[in-house]
Amino acid sequence: NIVHKLPFEKSNGVMKKDAIKSLIVHHDGVKTPWVYDTYKRILQEARYHVSKGWNHISYHYIIDNVGDIFQCLPETEIGYHAGNLPVNKSSIAVCVQGNFNEQKPTARQVKALRELCTYLFTGRPDLPNLLWSDLKGHREVRVAGTACPGNNLFNIIKSW
Repeated sequence: NIVHKLPFEKSNGVMKKDAIKSLIVHHDGVKTPWVYDTYKRILQEARYHVSKGWNHISYHYIIDNVGDIFQCLPETEIGYHAGNLPVNKSSIAVCVQGNFNEQKPTARQVKALRELCTYLFTGRPDLPNLLWSDLKGHREVRVAGTACPGNNLFNIIKSW
């Protein structure tokens, strides 16, 4: 949990846990080398999101290339991640680091994403309206369209 280590200008609003109805998977669109400083990369992304006027990082969770999962935002905080305000107000955002139009997610990333999804969908009675059928790729909910989370990750999550 690195929530308190990241810039946070102000809240975008709070979701009630029973209002959370979907989990949206993203990629950060930056090709991932095998070795890098994950925290530095997350901090850079958080600063970028703040500079766009989004008040804080927009992802609740980020998964790096070795499968480590970082909580970056409280689950009940609204993140500006979907390009669709009603979805932002009712979803948890997970970003997997990499550009999955150009590379494949690592086996560790896929395993970590699957474990996180399983935990959120089945191990959290406090999230009663979050179901496996509510797992979406960013491209499925963005109003203006996007390639996110990249074909190589999108095909995996759709197979689940």
